[in-house]
Amino acid sequence: MTEILFKYRGLVWGLFALAVLIFPVYPSTSRLIAGVPLVAAGQLLRFWAAGVIPKYRTLVVGAPELIKWGPYAWMRNPLYAGNGIMGLGWALMAGWAWEAAFAAVYTALYVLTIIPHEEKFLQDRFGGEYIQYKKTTPSLFPALNGFGDRIARSAEGFDAKKSWFMERHSLRMNIAVTALVLARLYYVSG
Repeated sequence: MTEILFKYRGLVWGLFALAVLIFPVYPSTSRLIAGVPLVAAGQLLRFWAAGVIPKYRTLVVGAPELIKWGPYAWMRNPLYAGNGIMGLGWALMAGWAWEAAFAAVYTALYVLTIIPHEEKFLQDRFGGEYIQYKKTTPSLFPALNGFGDRIARSAEGFDAKKSWFMERHSLRMNIAVTALVLARLYYVSG
């Protein structure tokens, strides 16, 4: 079951957009103003993460090397953190009930299923090196200890061309979901 959830992990955002079109939303200007920057911030985090790792759009877990620089110097799962920030932005725009629903789905899908699945693979593949990385680097929230060292490792290995190539699908999906949420909010409030 975990392998299937991993394989189709990106589908959650399309389902979120579909749900926003079907179920009630509760828009407000302040919620919109708060949500849009979160969506942009989540996408920027994803661009940064995509620019420092090898190919990640795979149907099975894999890792040719253990990446501990760029955003991975601050957290172990910046791509999923970016997803969470974007999803929180969309949910914030749509209303309080959406925030609760998003938090439940995000926790079930990523925190309880996909991240442990990937971490088991990484621990089996990289052993003690991964265990030490896991001890010193939080999963989804940035580490604040060792600030100087993390800053130094933040700029390492970023490739903007690779980031664009790897993340253009996510950007398209982000724009589509954001447009659907905004259209629904405009339609509801109009």
